[in-house]
Amino acid sequence: MTDQPLPLKSKAQKGFANVEIRRYLYLSIIQLMFIHGVVKAQFLETIRSGRPGQSIGAYTVGSGTLQVQSGVDYFGTRNSNIGETDHGVLTATGVRYGLTDQFEVGTFFEYRSVTKKTDSASYSSTDLSNMLIGIRHQISVGKGLLPSIGFQFRLRLPVTTGDYKISSVAPSFIFVTSQQLSESITLITNLGGAWNGIDATPTGTYTINLSCAFTDKFGAFIENYGTLTQGKFETRMDGGVAWLATPNLQLDLFGGFGRNYQIFDYFISTGISWRIHKVR
Repeated sequence: MTDQPLPLKSKAQKGFANVEIRRYLYLSIIQLMFIHGVVKAQFLETIRSGRPGQSIGAYTVGSGTLQVQSGVDYFGTRNSNIGETDHGVLTATGVRYGLTDQFEVGTFFEYRSVTKKTDSASYSSTDLSNMLIGIRHQISVGKGLLPSIGFQFRLRLPVTTGDYKISSVAPSFIFVTSQQLSESITLITNLGGAWNGIDATPTGTYTINLSCAFTDKFGAFIENYGTLTQGKFETRMDGGVAWLATPNLQLDLFGGFGRNYQIFDYFISTGISWRIHKVR
């Protein structure tokens, strides 16, 4: 799954994102990257994946490390307002590469096969629903009461198809904090914003993730996440488990649901993450 909004073309107003907003955002990001001092290098003994859940962590994958995160979701929606239901399968893959111990680049792509039904008709489609490129910066490493802090910036590319087609490049950003509450419990927060590539309306995004490591190989989490667009607030819950098969291989299973404005949606997801050290 991804925190990038996926509006349907048929339900959104056409247009291009505001150029001045984008210009200010790009300059702010460049400034953030260059005003910060050097972070002490920290290689992680075990993989830290963006799966499971919606939240991302403050850490990068590490210099010269290639990491792949891939999953399959089964999802469904019931819209009581118009008597429409849908269900389908989503496949999502992210590839991350560490330029240094503090910076990484990455790409993410997603395909959706969905069947929609109303009282009078039904149809199915398979589309490239998301394609992103971006960069992540580990700003600081936490110690004591101070959290680890990170920042991610991405661009959604106008190469998607079908109901997910957009007309222009759509930026998004996330500020990340990761706080070690105890030896086994971690609190992660994400706060950001995104544009949809169709009009100039921004969407605010947030996640609050509480994770617990029961052993050095098995952990679980519970999470609340949501969006705010022009005063319209939507919120959802998810949770799941992850198993560290080896220091470089993780398997996961999680699911979630939401009910907003007479629309109920749910998903269940399973995935795998693995990394390769020192790829040059």
